[in-house]
Amino acid sequence: MTTLMIAGGGTGGHIYPAIAIAQEFVARGGERRVVFVGTERGLEKTIVPRAGFPLELISAGGLKGKGPIDIVKNLARLPFGFVQAWRLIRKHRPSVALGVGGYSSGAVLLAARARGVPTMIHEQNAFPGLTNRLLAKVVKAVAVAFPDAGTRLKRRDAVVTGNPIRREFFSVEDRRPRLSRHLLIFGGSQGSHVLNETMTGALLFLARLKGRLDIVHQTGPREIEQVRAAYKASAFPDARVVPYLDPIAGEIAAADLVVSRAGAMTIGELAAVGRAAILVPFAAATNNHQELNARVVEQAGGAIVITEAQLSPERLALAVAEVINDPDRAARMGAASHALAAPEATKNIVDLLEKIERRD
Repeated sequence: MTTLMIAGGGTGGHIYPAIAIAQEFVARGGERRVVFVGTERGLEKTIVPRAGFPLELISAGGLKGKGPIDIVKNLARLPFGFVQAWRLIRKHRPSVALGVGGYSSGAVLLAARARGVPTMIHEQNAFPGLTNRLLAKVVKAVAVAFPDAGTRLKRRDAVVTGNPIRREFFSVEDRRPRLSRHLLIFGGSQGSHVLNETMTGALLFLARLKGRLDIVHQTGPREIEQVRAAYKASAFPDARVVPYLDPIAGEIAAADLVVSRAGAMTIGELAAVGRAAILVPFAAATNNHQELNARVVEQAGGAIVITEAQLSPERLALAVAEVINDPDRAARMGAASHALAAPEATKNIVDLLEKIERRD
């Protein structure tokens, strides 16, 4: 039995790529299994079992950006988490271990390495997180989504694979309307207060596009009623305002322009479909990694980047109007974004795992 242990999680940006890797690993046939290791507080607790994979939990917490009390508590957890990880390695006897970032990743990969299991990390962002920066010094192989990440990890042998994106984003049908332009705003599964507030303020400045612009706005569950009311009172009363979009691949395919945050997976999905974007990086993202992600797309010509410090309803409306009123520009931006896509990312990551895997 060949076993892959995947450690990490916390956010969907860590978990969904890991699930894509797990599915590819198992799909290659033979006696294969994947076991995930996460924490009680991460989203992996619900997402991983729903995807059909076993999940083990260990005690771990973050250090970066935490207050003094949390730092002390999480430092105290480290030895216990390592012991738990050591026992899980002994229990499951993985052939190879992969860290995808997140609290549990460090303990598991260090325990795996100490027990002679080949280890590897995958970094989704342009600026690596603290756990992966530390692990890069000891793991056997490193895969990164952005070339700059390999440099920041100080690994010249880092393999640029891109981020694993679900196949549906590469095969979705282009559903853009012919007689009007289509704008999509989304802020992740929980929505974005900043995007909600700024976009509703921008509606006044976009009024001249009435009748020529269709809008879909994903708000998250908390602000759905306020945002709906703002649209009803604007030049766009027929806008579709929803708390959540699932599946989202078709919504992106139907858009001429997308306004969103700049998480690594969002950028990968936009590239897979090939859509122009206005990216507003989350200002509080660790190490400002969302802005660094966004700048990669901007430099390629696929996006306009507006930081939160620069953001205003008028600025956002101006950027939206510039792209919506110039279909050729929107097409060029979409093509530039698509050029960044990595349809073979999942395959290449599993290829690398198999290359380093211990074979008895």
